[in-house]
Amino acid sequence: MNTRMPVCGYILIALFSGVVYTGTCPAEAIIGKGGAIEGFGKLTWGISVEQAEKDYPDLYFSAYEIENRKEEPVKIYLRNAYPEKIGGVVFDSVEYGFKGEGFYKVRASLQSRFGPRTMITRAEASWNQMAEYLRRKYGAPKEHRTNYVTEYLVVVKEMRWETGGVFIHLNYKGLEGENEDQLIFEMGK
Repeated sequence: MNTRMPVCGYILIALFSGVVYTGTCPAEAIIGKGGAIEGFGKLTWGISVEQAEKDYPDLYFSAYEIENRKEEPVKIYLRNAYPEKIGGVVFDSVEYGFKGEGFYKVRASLQSRFGPRTMITRAEASWNQMAEYLRRKYGAPKEHRTNYVTEYLVVVKEMRWETGGVFIHLNYKGLEGENEDQLIFEMGK
């Protein structure tokens, strides 16, 4: 017997899947015509907080961050819609930094814990995925270093890129705090 699904059934499925995947869409760099990185996600470098709130209605102020005591502090904003994916990696938090009322950097963080049966944590596995993604997209990093405590235990891995006045920094910190490690991705002007 051949059964047919009514058209409204397909529409409901499409609407439902849109609701389920809201906020899990990938946030990627905005690449301009000349190959320059123009911004991140829906935000271009230098955009005001007011315009950013129009692009991301769920954007809200979180904290101030002092980078230099002689300058005004950086305003850090977060979004309610998460988890956010960058390069296929789901990050725990993504911070949007505004300096002098203009968007200038994004920082994503992922923390995981070592456990009794953990060989590779989520942060360390994500390091490999992000490093490969960034190499494919931006080429070989300008700087790359890895520090070890022992032959098998990594403490810090870092990669840096600079392209068209934009910096990209990928950092893995192993065994930070109580059996925790952390992956940090930063991009900015």
